[in-house]
Amino acid sequence: MRKKIILGMLLILLLGLGLWKYQKKSKKEEKLYSVTEVHRKDGNGYIEAKGRVEVNDTISVFVDKALKVKEIFVKEGDYVEKGQILMTFDDLSKNKLLRAMEKEKLELQKLRRNYEVERSLEKIGGASLNSLKDMQEQIRLHELNLEELNEDFQKTASQIASPANGTISSLTAQENYLVNTDSPLLKIADLSDIKIVLEIPEYNVRYLKLGEKLSLRPEIFEEKESFSGEIIRIGKIAKVSSVSSENILEVEVKPLEEIPYIVPGFKVSARIQLQEESEEKRILIPKTALMEENGNFYVFRVGEGEKAAKQVVEAEILSGQEAAVLKGLTEGDRIISNPDVTLKEGDKILDSNKRRK
Repeated sequence: MRKKIILGMLLILLLGLGLWKYQKKSKKEEKLYSVTEVHRKDGNGYIEAKGRVEVNDTISVFVDKALKVKEIFVKEGDYVEKGQILMTFDDLSKNKLLRAMEKEKLELQKLRRNYEVERSLEKIGGASLNSLKDMQEQIRLHELNLEELNEDFQKTASQIASPANGTISSLTAQENYLVNTDSPLLKIADLSDIKIVLEIPEYNVRYLKLGEKLSLRPEIFEEKESFSGEIIRIGKIAKVSSVSSENILEVEVKPLEEIPYIVPGFKVSARIQLQEESEEKRILIPKTALMEENGNFYVFRVGEGEKAAKQVVEAEILSGQEAAVLKGLTEGDRIISNPDVTLKEGDKILDSNKRRK
């Protein structure tokens, strides 16, 4: 009886192990790929680029003296109007200058009285011309001191008012700290006049033209909404990309419609559809979908039963990220846009786009 129980348990264990291996094998045979439905499109491929939002007009506010900030009435992101008080400064420096100016004025009054007495004495021979000249020089010296103090007083601000309408894009000043005269206290950006700066790899710049239209997809909308834009400037000096470390040129884009919620510093993706002379629509697929074998191109279609099927095609490599299929595919076919060397004909395909949904 005991042997029968042990045999039964072993049988159940073996059946469970076999079922587990079967399920594991089935799951292993299903491969996760991005599936694209092909269509005929205008254009000669496209270029995708990353960029950022900037403003065309930014005002930097400085002061000429290292004053101590008393109170700040704004913060980064606040909208301000021209003439609005942004911050005030401690009165200590200004009061000190006022006292020094008052002392100079009193000294000048005293010197001028003495000079008038000395000049009267000189007329009757009681003083020399040299002593008069010395007194004139002393008077002039104190006049210059007073002028310098007055100029310094004019530079000693009590408060800062906004020079224009805009949004505070940067604020470095802090309450109860001396300001750095070499750095702006704050920056005011005109958000009604923004631009998008794209990084275009050097090998794609030759395909761009001034005035070319494109679509902008701000990351704030998770790239699900697009807005139209136009290329207004193509840079002439190569830079190194902060993202990919490759050589790029900066391209300025002007939005052709209002983009809500966008502020300087936000990231934006762009797709530039390259146009061709012919107006004939062609089947365009991602370049990443093309595989090559013995000098021939092929793609993997998703066939019956969601299984991969190899399909030989005749293709033309376009600029940007697309290729034109001249033969081998028809509109509506579903292909794998990111195949790899492990993918084989007959493999069961799981669409990663459906998985995300």
